[in-house]
Amino acid sequence: MICETITIRNTTGLHTRPAKRVVDEAKKFESDIIVRYREKEASLKSLLKILKLGISYGHEIEIQCEGSDEILAMEKIKSFILNLEE
Repeated sequence: MICETITIRNTTGLHTRPAKRVVDEAKKFESDIIVRYREKEASLKSLLKILKLGISYGHEIEIQCEGSDEILAMEKIKSFILNLEE
């Protein structure tokens, strides 16, 4: 299991469209991918759960990956989220 903390750079945060793109990216991996924000957590493979977290621009989130492809999953998901543009 690996964890990393990142800051959301997308000015619109993780609202519906960017969150859907993140979910689609996360579903490419076998690993469980969890996002934590303000003591709440959600699977990055569930759009509704991500939206309930209310993640906005400038918020720090923790990403946790666990599974057979966790290193690759973390690299790709971290890069994907950091480079999201609306």
